[in-house]
Amino acid sequence: MGRIVGIRHRVKRTTEGESRPTLVAIKDGEKIEILELEDEQAELDFVFGKFPIAMRTAEDGEDLSFFPDHHKVERKKVGSDEKEIRVPAAYDGLRGSDSVVMILGGSGDSLAYAFARRGKEIGSEIGSRVLRIPGFQLAARRGEATKEVDHETLISIFEKEPELFYEFGPADRDNILVSELHRARREAQQARIGCEQRLRQALIGKIFLSEEGGYPEGTIAQAFDKLKANDAVFQPLKKEESKRTAELKLAVHKLPIWRKFLVDIEGCGEVLAAGIISPIVDIRMFRTKAKLKAFVGVHVLPDGRFARKRAGSTANWNPRARQALFLLGDQFNKRKDSEWGKKLREYKAKLRVKHPVVECSTCGVAWEECLKTPGKKHTKRYTDGHIHKMAIWRTLTKFVERFHKEWARIDSEEKREKKAA
Repeated sequence: MGRIVGIRHRVKRTTEGESRPTLVAIKDGEKIEILELEDEQAELDFVFGKFPIAMRTAEDGEDLSFFPDHHKVERKKVGSDEKEIRVPAAYDGLRGSDSVVMILGGSGDSLAYAFARRGKEIGSEIGSRVLRIPGFQLAARRGEATKEVDHETLISIFEKEPELFYEFGPADRDNILVSELHRARREAQQARIGCEQRLRQALIGKIFLSEEGGYPEGTIAQAFDKLKANDAVFQPLKKEESKRTAELKLAVHKLPIWRKFLVDIEGCGEVLAAGIISPIVDIRMFRTKAKLKAFVGVHVLPDGRFARKRAGSTANWNPRARQALFLLGDQFNKRKDSEWGKKLREYKAKLRVKHPVVECSTCGVAWEECLKTPGKKHTKRYTDGHIHKMAIWRTLTKFVERFHKEWARIDSEEKREKKAA
């Protein structure tokens, strides 16, 4: 049996600048060695088996072209002003028979992808594997150990209960790729929008603050379109966004959850689907539909109220997932005759029956009977707009429940088909 490599991936620095290296535990037989990967370059070195674990002084006249530049360290000799060059004396990193164990999802997805890709290239007869465990399974078995030693805890759990780990496969690769492409497309879109806003403000300023004055030919909108069409900065940004969008759509088409479920949801295109999928990444991280609803922000709080930002409360859901769902709810509203559009109308009708009159949220009586108590804030609730929003979020809650059920079913089917093959 080969080595077991436990990985605790971390973002390399906190907002305060504190170093947070990725921690690696390597168990070879009975011996465990701990390594720290200070940055992404160190992680890449480890993936390719080029992480220095010992250094030596280069000999005079030695050919150092074999060593990467970032592995050659120049320093002063002890007790002298002369300089010497230190180079690696030994390397470590992924080997062909290693079993890499990590947590499922989170910041380590890209590193898991790199391990899996490299493992295929160097796999021996035993084969290098990347195996990941859902966070709730790790938390349940952590015991008295802290998160700080998860890289060692993962090895212990893998030795005792290897069936809890999922091997990294094509589906994982595709999910992570969609998440990364969605991020790239979102950043390209933000850059394009930022440039567009700067151009518009510059045009407005030029028109209104011109010493010559005068009325422009055509409308401001026409002048703005002409400016964008000829701007050397805006046009490349627009092309980049289009390119990222095309790449994202192509990647989404490879996902089973798209092909077998989301493609049939009216109003849910590839980009919107990616907005929902990319924050989740892997349905196996969410043991129940309740966990998923809480993650995307369509759950009910312990006091019975729907989750939303309130003074003094923490919005601990994923804002990108919730925003994508809100946009999907808007599409349901526009497609009244679709399956989910009909559900939305049904919920609106039921809520209006349940709340037939507009009330005061403070007094709990009909708005016309509100006491208007001084010192208290009196606002209307169960207006048409309020009922509409309630119905949209109720519909989206039911959609997320179906989404969890279908994705879990599709994931199980894919695994059965893979095992049979």
